[in-house]
Amino acid sequence: MEGIIYAIDPRRGMVVVKTTDSKFSVFELVSDDPVDLGDKVHWFQATSLGSTLLTNITQNRIFQVNFQNHKVPKSQLKKQRLID
Repeated sequence: MEGIIYAIDPRRGMVVVKTTDSKFSVFELVSDDPVDLGDKVHWFQATSLGSTLLTNITQNRIFQVNFQNHKVPKSQLKKQRLID
């Protein structure tokens, strides 16, 4: 699965990715590896939860993240305060 970093909550360490199917996936950063808005990212199992290797194509880096959810509608992201 591929997507673009859509939102970052640095206080909570949560990142929202807009995927190629126009849905949203949410992961938690577990390290200090940098991600920036607009970065293109890739991971293998489209709906994997928990610990997953993520490739930041833009920054040419691979690091571990914890996926929390996939195929989240934008309205739900607002309710969870992951985006404004």
